[in-house]
Amino acid sequence: MIEIRDFFIAKEHNIKSILTTDNRLLTVPNYQRNFAWTEVELTQFWNDFISTYNNAYYTDFTTKLNPKPHFFGTVLLTETENDVFEITDGQQRLTVSTIFLKTLLEVSAQLTNQTEKSGIASMILPLIQRNDYDEPFQQRLSIDSTVNEFFSNYILNAQGQVNRDEYLRLNPIKEQNPPSSAQKLKVAYDFFKTRLLEEFPEQLSQLDLHEKLKCFISVFIRLFTLLEIRVKNRETAYTIFGTINNRGKDLTDSDIIKNEIFKLVENNKRHVIKEKWDSIIDNIDSEDLTDYLRFQYASVNGPVKKVELFKVISEMLKTTDPVNYLDQLKVESEWYARVTLLDAPYWNQNITEKLQAFKNLDVSHSIPLLLTGSVLYNNNEYSFNRLVNSTLVFCLRFFTAGKNSVDNLEKEIGKISKSLRKREWDLDYAIAYMKSLTSDQEFRNNFFKFSTKSSSLAFYLLNELERKRMSGVIPLPHGPSQHIEHIMPKKPSQARGRENEWSHVRDSLEYKDYVYRIGNQIILESEINQKLSNKEFTEKKTLYLTSGLSYPKEISNHNIQWDFTTIEERQTNLAIEALEIWKY
Repeated sequence: MIEIRDFFIAKEHNIKSILTTDNRLLTVPNYQRNFAWTEVELTQFWNDFISTYNNAYYTDFTTKLNPKPHFFGTVLLTETENDVFEITDGQQRLTVSTIFLKTLLEVSAQLTNQTEKSGIASMILPLIQRNDYDEPFQQRLSIDSTVNEFFSNYILNAQGQVNRDEYLRLNPIKEQNPPSSAQKLKVAYDFFKTRLLEEFPEQLSQLDLHEKLKCFISVFIRLFTLLEIRVKNRETAYTIFGTINNRGKDLTDSDIIKNEIFKLVENNKRHVIKEKWDSIIDNIDSEDLTDYLRFQYASVNGPVKKVELFKVISEMLKTTDPVNYLDQLKVESEWYARVTLLDAPYWNQNITEKLQAFKNLDVSHSIPLLLTGSVLYNNNEYSFNRLVNSTLVFCLRFFTAGKNSVDNLEKEIGKISKSLRKREWDLDYAIAYMKSLTSDQEFRNNFFKFSTKSSSLAFYLLNELERKRMSGVIPLPHGPSQHIEHIMPKKPSQARGRENEWSHVRDSLEYKDYVYRIGNQIILESEINQKLSNKEFTEKKTLYLTSGLSYPKEISNHNIQWDFTTIEERQTNLAIEALEIWKY
């Protein structure tokens, strides 16, 4: 009969037993995600530790009755050979635990009594290194090969700060943004060193130093508890890993997809997979590849919901070589960075401005089509510019002004991307299809009714309209120098003596709707805008004339009063002008 223990064994542990049971060694495989804890997680760890300590000991270091343990999480281990266990899940906690133990050991250097110092060492050293008879010392925990040398030499084996400084002088850490694993490991060590120096100041008596240090160590190695799940093969480990983390916060969908890929390749190819995966991370400047994987999949295969991403990629990998898939991801990650403007400037100014507009419109769902365009037309600037412009026009007409749902936008973008990739459509047909979904008449009607509370969106639209009028002669800088002005103010003054301002509209039920209509908004120089605040239209008109922009002057010269009718009249004209700007 098949028993559960044939697949996995679950057992509770504390820090001491998780590190030393069966005289084990623990290793983080190269395919695992890199060390990722920042000061946020370190601070939470420290707060949990101090809370557990305060619940366990009185200020005179006597034990409280029934101190409560702290549950530190789950650790998933896969059995290999020679008492070595691969950490499939839990490497962040075990790495931090080892660093914390090492910094506690270094506090003992303040002890002058050698017997007490040796006693502290005997509590900690067996947890961070293994010493079999007639064998050299081995570190209990080895992390992935890209950073294990730093972990060993800077943290585990260094004897004091002088030794560490000398190591960094000979082996400087390359500063990266986001920080590399080595940078994060150093941050973790420095974090604990700083906190422990505060807890163990030089003026602390030797007696208190020794007693408090013993209590700190005892609390951590005995009261920090974990649930160990031990499995006999990687396949079972991946299944459990995906199950326990599928709803977790710490791990992303891309982490689980990465482990699915590793499950499909032979051991001797896994270092290649890790190198390719890390290259993609470097290209898109993020360890969370979920959005990239989803947009790249949609670019090739059509739209996919985020909740279905793991499922569809797993199905795809049944018929796709995972190494070839990663090769494609690696190449296209460079284009992804370029179309999302994560990379250094790559395109000409015209294309770059249009790509920036997607950010202003907040339509990241356009990325699959932009990615397709960059892959297909990166050597044909004219065609790529046509695709970028048409995609921008389509997103504005269909989604921003057209108020279609995100699902509908993703559906159409995915359909167009897939059809271009498979050469079922050419560029002319794709643009004609986009145009068929967003006729000029429909766009003009939608723009006439358009309203927005987003200042960045309103600024983009009005800035483009201003530029069209001025034929690009006068540049209009974005940012603090210019603001969005609501002609009919968002909040008419309630001050005494000003109750009659905007009295012809302020009490109307339509007021809150019309105030955010694009016809009620203009770009205005900030120094003028600050003077206007929510004043009456007659006062605003005078200052509008001092603006260097087109619309404020036009509004001042052509309107005696500002109300719902004048907003509609202006927006009718803006809709006609918009057709000349956002056209295929």
